[in-house]
Amino acid sequence: MKSMQDEAYWENLVKRSLCRFLLLSELAKGPVHGYGLNRAIQEACQGCCQPTEVMVYSTMKELMEGGYLECRLESQGGRRRRVCWLTPSGEQAFQAAARVWEKMLPKVQQSVEQAFSLASP
Repeated sequence: MKSMQDEAYWENLVKRSLCRFLLLSELAKGPVHGYGLNRAIQEACQGCCQPTEVMVYSTMKELMEGGYLECRLESQGGRRRRVCWLTPSGEQAFQAAARVWEKMLPKVQQSVEQAFSLASP
């Protein structure tokens, strides 16, 4: 187990939740194929945490099994790609997640500012 003093410890804790939220956000924009979804999530993270392809695809599978996501295979340029979109339940899940993030973000920002004030002389 990593030390709580290690940034990687904290990054791993938030990565899964952030990946799931950003995945729902991208899907809420409309149908997208798996590779494009993975790339969009990594871009949205802007280096703060890089979700792995395994994390993205396992989250997609979990959402599909829960009825939050639907997919179909489509041919694009001679390649078969899985195109996915949110179901109505997925849209409701995204809205619920957004309400929770909205409540948490101000407190997280306050706590970050507090932590950095400890380092000031």
